[in-house]
Amino acid sequence: MTIDPSPVIACAAQWRPRPAWASTLREPYAALVEGARGFDAAKAWAEVAMMMGDTHAAPLCLVVCVHAERELGDDVEDRRLGAHRQLAMLDLGLASAPGPVKIAELGNPGTVEEQLGSLEAWLARALAPFDGDLERAAWFALRLACVRTGVLDGPEPEP
Repeated sequence: MTIDPSPVIACAAQWRPRPAWASTLREPYAALVEGARGFDAAKAWAEVAMMMGDTHAAPLCLVVCVHAERELGDDVEDRRLGAHRQLAMLDLGLASAPGPVKIAELGNPGTVEEQLGSLEAWLARALAPFDGDLERAAWFALRLACVRTGVLDGPEPEP
């Protein structure tokens, strides 16, 4: 029996964002490295998620969104992160929509129907190379994006 590879690692192996995305990543990366918290961190992670979603890296996008949302806490919602999470989940087949979704409705509760338990099961597989550490996986995705777009010099990060 073979085990499916982590969707994050499989995506990372193929994903090649254009260098032009560097201008989108510089400010969020700097804010997060400097220790942004709360809504400032959510805003930075949302920019990263948008870039990953727009460059067809749904697994990386989903990890970033879930990490940022969990950092905000259960009682705080960020509509932008929610929209990117919903799109990534739709792309990955972890959610469905009852019909066409208006872009302005993304991030609203009830717009997308998540398959019960699908996110946690997906995360368990996706985070295996990171020893289940969601934060470590999110930072891997961010650093990978920064290296591949030229925001950072040096070798690509390891899981």
